Amino acid sequence: MLDCKIYIAFHREGKMIPNEGIYTGLHVGKSNSKLNLSMIDDASGDSISEKNEVYSELTGWYWIWKNQKHDYVGTAHYRRYFMSSPISFLRTQQNVLLYFIGLKKKRHGLLYVNDPKKWQQNILEANDIEHIMKEYDVILPVKKKFKYSVYEQYSKRHNRTDIELVRSIIQEKSPSYTEAFDSVFSSSEMYSFNMFIMPWPLFDKYMEWLFAILFDLEKKATIDLSDKYQKRLCAFMAERLQTVWMEKNKLKIKEFPVLYFKKLKTEHF
Repeated sequence: MLDCKIYIAFHREGKMIPNEGIYTGLHVGKSNSKLNLSMIDDASGDSISEKNEVYSELTGWYWIWKNQKHDYVGTAHYRRYFMSSPISFLRTQQNVLLYFIGLKKKRHGLLYVNDPKKWQQNILEANDIEHIMKEYDVILPVKKKFKYSVYEQYSKRHNRTDIELVRSIIQEKSPSYTEAFDSVFSSSEMYSFNMFIMPWPLFDKYMEWLFAILFDLEKKATIDLSDKYQKRLCAFMAERLQTVWMEKNKLKIKEFPVLYFKKLKTEHF
């Protein structure tokens, strides 16, 4: 049987949507939480749980890396899961409407749904993963497409000086990644959501590279902890760095759409 575990990040009470054994809930940011969720958490062993306000779900990914071991490991979120089949023709036609209201690129590869019972069967399962991993290195969400470059997109929502700071860190720690960094930030596409499924050896290399950069970024950046959104600097930058790492390592990638359960917003995060 495939030894694969996909960890779903929670920080509030909420029910698990997938019912297959490869999925398990993970309470991220447990060190700063007063809740006792009925699932494992990221506050034991080698942990950075207390830094959740800066790293978001990545405190969970760090805990997995340092305290668990599987042949294959994946990550998902309270409302977002890999979809096992292409978006239907009818839903594709709705892109025409999304185009005219300016949301087509924003929702590219993202399917907004409401009913967990109806869509539960469309979440990626162990049999799907086992078959895919015979031909591919990693499973990722369909790339998000912007109207402008990744550099411009980040600059519109965050502090653009973060980009130059991270680039300088990469030049110091991983200079061979500088070209891929520049390529990604000048392009108009990236992998979003900090979601993936990959073999453990790849995961180990990815986490080692990623956290070396993020820990340095945390030290050097000016982070306003009073700003609930912008203080999640390391999580935001990690989304962009995932695309950098994938591009540099020339991995064979299988992309899947992401199911987004809208009505769960009031129940989860």
